[in-house]
Amino acid sequence: MDDYSTKEAVLQLGILDPIVAEILKASPITPIDYDTVTVEQMRQGLDVFEQTSYDACPTHGTQESTMTIPMRDGYESELRVIQPPSRPASGTPLVVLLYGGGFFLGTTLQFVPWGRAVAALHGATVVLPSYRLAPEHKFPIGAHDVSDTMKWLAANATSLGADLSQGFVLAGGSAGGNLAIVAAHRAVKEQLSPPLTGLFACLPVCMSEHNVPEKYKHLWLSREQNALGPNCTLKDIEVQGQLLEQDELSEDWSPFNSDASFAAMPPTYVQVCGKDTLRDDGLIYEKVLRDHGVRTKLDVYPGMPHGFFMAWAQLTQSLKANVDAIAGIGWLLGKDVDRNEVERVWNLKKPIYK
Repeated sequence: MDDYSTKEAVLQLGILDPIVAEILKASPITPIDYDTVTVEQMRQGLDVFEQTSYDACPTHGTQESTMTIPMRDGYESELRVIQPPSRPASGTPLVVLLYGGGFFLGTTLQFVPWGRAVAALHGATVVLPSYRLAPEHKFPIGAHDVSDTMKWLAANATSLGADLSQGFVLAGGSAGGNLAIVAAHRAVKEQLSPPLTGLFACLPVCMSEHNVPEKYKHLWLSREQNALGPNCTLKDIEVQGQLLEQDELSEDWSPFNSDASFAAMPPTYVQVCGKDTLRDDGLIYEKVLRDHGVRTKLDVYPGMPHGFFMAWAQLTQSLKANVDAIAGIGWLLGKDVDRNEVERVWNLKKPIYK
């Protein structure tokens, strides 16, 4: 594992991949004009993308349903549940997948392709929770929704056919990665029972200039280096913050504000994009976990922008990242993962770029 321990090594990750550079030259990404584009319009655009991906994704023999569960204030929050093709009487592991979208976009459809593959390949029950979005619901409502969901699942997993002693993994991407990390540290602090057995943080945001660990401040470079994106620009992050109104000194925002022991965290898998404003959040978070003796796995995609595996799904690197994610969840479940089998299930289309 390359630990990216020097400024030079970290900055090297931010050199744009040449294939992506070719794509952007032919089809440039137009920055969002936040003065004219509404939140609702942005939601509609992402909703169409998620629905299209959902409709195109094979079920792999899995079964899917939705239900609602109560939050602390009486709100009924939706869960999407994916069951594996066969469910043993002894129960299944449970994997929770949290969507991203800057805390103001996204639905439970977003990670259904991963969820179906995980359920089919690893024999897990997969839950895709919703959480309330900004700007209608300010910080920390979304974080509280996720923590409440994890408590409900810990108490009611058997009703879903799951046995948490076989595995209880929490995962999330981007904003969902933040919510997963925050909920995992709260679970450790509050001694959630049964405890989490694994955490997957995909392209997470989990710190700000207020709480970067002193030891690693010289490596927190991506906000400046990758400020112009092309995806998830510094302007995007600023607007998201204005919509959410987060308290960056709260434990509901960053694990570095929590007094939960890092050493007590479960094994953790982290994915990081080199050409991402959030890159160094993930790199530094993984380093701190390792410093505390936590078993970690890190996959880094040099030169790739935030969310590239969704934006350009047929890149070879995108196919690798998706296969890595499914295999990484298997690693967290203690499964002997046959990568060829993961690739067989995921590679429904041949890559069109190298």
